[in-house]
Amino acid sequence: MNGPLIVVGAGQAGALLAIYLARQGYQVTVYDSRPDLRRTDIGAGRSINLALATRGIVPLIDVGLIGQIDDITIPMRGRMVHERDSLTPVLQPYGSRSHEVIHSISRTDLNAVLLDAAEETGRVRIEFQAELESVDFDNSVLRFADRRVEPFGVVFGADGAGSRVRSSIAARGACQFETDWLDHGYKELTLPPECDGSHRLDPNALHIWPRGEFMLIALANPTGDFTVTLFAPTATFEALVSVDTVLDFFASEFGDFADMVPNLAEQFMAHPMGPLGTMRANGWSYGDRAVLVGDAAHAIVPFHGQGMNLAMESVRVLDRHLRESPRDIAGAFRRYECERKPDADAIAEMALDNYDEMRAGVIDPDHVARRSLALELERRHPNHLSPRYNMVMFTTMPYAEALDRATRQAAVISAAMRDPEIDIDALVAALPQLPALDPLADPNALSIS
Repeated sequence: MNGPLIVVGAGQAGALLAIYLARQGYQVTVYDSRPDLRRTDIGAGRSINLALATRGIVPLIDVGLIGQIDDITIPMRGRMVHERDSLTPVLQPYGSRSHEVIHSISRTDLNAVLLDAAEETGRVRIEFQAELESVDFDNSVLRFADRRVEPFGVVFGADGAGSRVRSSIAARGACQFETDWLDHGYKELTLPPECDGSHRLDPNALHIWPRGEFMLIALANPTGDFTVTLFAPTATFEALVSVDTVLDFFASEFGDFADMVPNLAEQFMAHPMGPLGTMRANGWSYGDRAVLVGDAAHAIVPFHGQGMNLAMESVRVLDRHLRESPRDIAGAFRRYECERKPDADAIAEMALDNYDEMRAGVIDPDHVARRSLALELERRHPNHLSPRYNMVMFTTMPYAEALDRATRQAAVISAAMRDPEIDIDALVAALPQLPALDPLADPNALSIS
């Protein structure tokens, strides 16, 4: 690659990419429009906790950071379901194996580790509060909002769902994209710790209050508090315009939670509502000059906890293609998109499906019965069947393959639910064997208790 290598965006994808490029021996400059989150508090209400799963763990092992990550994660062994009319929540385990947990991690804490590691390579310089306006391909310069220009040879767009790099590629006719917005949004809240600093709820579970059209979720932080998010129709948020309406809503729908948060209304009124949408793009690169990674290429809704895992896995795939084709950068970019585009589309679809499951399916008896049967069949035939959720969260098989397998498995399970006399074991044994995990996918990489 000739000329200055630029990464636009210092989030998880951009920082990880800078580390990978530095490992190839390149000097890299990273520009980000925001302040340095290691020195400035991020805005309240916009930091949905991340769910770190196998696909995100593997790149962290690859770049040697997993030891630092272990200290800032909390393992979650399942969904703790808080039904409206029950005083006792019920744990629905994610898997049947002890290591099948996902890990709650603060977006800020993870990002800080990646930024530190990038700088520690000695090959990465990061400049904050540098807002990109456009990429001028004719003159090989980046144009910033403060009117300055900087030269580039190759630019990597890791600048999120509203990517300016993507818009610049699209202006050249090389990229087409669209965003499908949900008529739902989210607000983030904080559940404080007990007076002694301990967690008020079981920290080793993802807590969920499913209410059909909306839901509340809570993920634990090592500091004793929980990051809590309300997902609901936009119309619901528009109706919650006063302290009284907020308190009445939470008392009616989430009474146990409301009792634990004394400043609930204050938090709710102060925090903004975030939009939810899926951005799909075709044409992730422009010759050998620019390429998109992370949300700039494939932004998805957060309901499968895979946006960050998808992005980090994609960065590792891009790194592999660049190493395999160092003299054909444009070809490497094309092959990277060819490999990842079907997977990005597949997880986008599954993430939308998972919203229905989380806000309603987890308390539907038919769904619970099907999930229980799937876990039992996995126990009996571990080489042939795995529930869709587990294939997404605990394996490294391509997302598109996981979706295809899940569709075929669902047909088998539906047949068994209709006819108890059917030889379900024979049907499962006839399914293709599950692929092997990535060699770096160590189930013991992070603490599970």
